[in-house]
Amino acid sequence: MDPRAVQIAALSSGWRTDRAQEEQILQILRVVPRGELDAVLADLDLDKVIGDVDDHLWGPDHRTQLLDLLLQDRREELSTPTLARVIASLHAGPTPRGHQEAIAGVLLALRGRRFHDLKYRLNTARDHHDLEHLVFRDLEEDLQEQVLEHIAEQAAAHPTSDLRVLCDIDDTVRCALHDDRYPRGTVYPGVVELLTQLDQGAAADPGRVGDLTFVTARPGGPAGLVEEYTRDGLAELGLPPHAVLGGSLLNLHTKAAIAERKLQNMERDHLLFPECRMVFIGDSGQADGDVGAQMAARPHDHVAGTLLHDVTGLDAQARADWAARGVHVFDTYAGAAAHAHRLGLLTADQAQQVARATRTGLELLDLDPQQREHLEVVLSDEEASLRIR
Repeated sequence: MDPRAVQIAALSSGWRTDRAQEEQILQILRVVPRGELDAVLADLDLDKVIGDVDDHLWGPDHRTQLLDLLLQDRREELSTPTLARVIASLHAGPTPRGHQEAIAGVLLALRGRRFHDLKYRLNTARDHHDLEHLVFRDLEEDLQEQVLEHIAEQAAAHPTSDLRVLCDIDDTVRCALHDDRYPRGTVYPGVVELLTQLDQGAAADPGRVGDLTFVTARPGGPAGLVEEYTRDGLAELGLPPHAVLGGSLLNLHTKAAIAERKLQNMERDHLLFPECRMVFIGDSGQADGDVGAQMAARPHDHVAGTLLHDVTGLDAQARADWAARGVHVFDTYAGAAAHAHRLGLLTADQAQQVARATRTGLELLDLDPQQREHLEVVLSDEEASLRIR
């Protein structure tokens, strides 16, 4: 650990940091030679340090001085991961106007790849304080408008073929509500592989964090606790870094209300990432087909398609009707991979990898004979569409 970081950690280790200790912390950071500041900050708990350095009602504004030092005077020395950590620390709780202005100042100052990289890192925050929460809940209207305008300008200046992967959860990732083919709580065979391949394989920058976002009507709950619970449960599946866009209790009464909330979430995602294409993965049990079709019909061409998991037994005519609206129905995730390949979102090898994961996962499940026979038939048909050997 950097010795200067050790000093700062010791100064902020107590129950409360007094003014003299705050000044010492500032002085240590001020005299760090150019090019070394990022390494010092990398060894620190920035939530703790920034939280312990205060602006005093009757005394010096030490936190303002700290933010000026890090986010204005020496911003260009800081790596994108460090900038993301500093910003995350500023909106982890109540976000006063001064913090909002500091955050917006950084976002508005960055351009090109550095700006886009920061967006994606902010979108995969460790809790519900992701980019959507920052822009649409923490920033006051004037700053929100400036940031969204800057996002749009940077998207126009730096177009990309990257793919945003938006995915429902209940009956899409896990068997939960309407699907009687699997035991409740089952993680669908192949779904993790599909999401991983879409996140990695369709992006211009494979492995970049932040392409995967779960869109749900589940309420966020007090302090985002439901979103955090949802995120923690998904993290156990070995998924790529991701965000969760939740709903509210008011959105759970009707399918139309659920659809409206998901549409709002998807529109917000488009405002935050207008440079990207989007694919939506949902299920036939609620309103996901209508959500995907309505998004595709709106006056922007970023929607590559919707993949709709059939959990209600759609007939051939219903599937054809959905396909005409840009919504592609599948029975297992081998079928989802086949559609994704036809839409140009996966290579043939990636699609086959998903199909193999689907079969392997299905073989491991404890199913009754009738369920297994049905799933084997539809899986074989969908494998055949990929010419699995």
